[in-house]
Amino acid sequence: MAIRRPDPTRAIAELQDRVNRLFEEIRGRSSGSDPEEGRSGGWNPPVDLVEHDRGYVLRADLPGVDPAELRIQVEDDVLMLRGERRPEARLSSEAYLREERPRGRFEVKLSLPPSVDPAGIRASQRAGVLEVDLPSRRAAEVDPIRVEVESTEA
Repeated sequence: MAIRRPDPTRAIAELQDRVNRLFEEIRGRSSGSDPEEGRSGGWNPPVDLVEHDRGYVLRADLPGVDPAELRIQVEDDVLMLRGERRPEARLSSEAYLREERPRGRFEVKLSLPPSVDPAGIRASQRAGVLEVDLPSRRAAEVDPIRVEVESTEA
């Protein structure tokens, strides 16, 4: 069994993502005084992030979301997943007897570690699950950081 040492940078990034998601949920619930506005104004799909030997995989449950409605981009080492689940056009709001599945726009932000190669990111959607492959750079591709040592002799 391999011993895994805690990575403080990773723990901080995970905490930041949790806090961001919490604030997004709170903002979505209090988006306005109209309860219908908050209901259809935004939601957060459930997301898993899995680490493997070649990098990471993000999986998001997006049943009913058209892949053409998805936008995935990386800005400043942050992966942004945006999209929209639209209501069924053939049904009026009065036709619903029970309505629990969220709809409307959503946005997921994930801070990427420096080891992720943004140029290698690929995404696919199957059976309502979006899978985003976040490959790691090879060791030779990660720029080493050289620290100069200053002499402070008197």
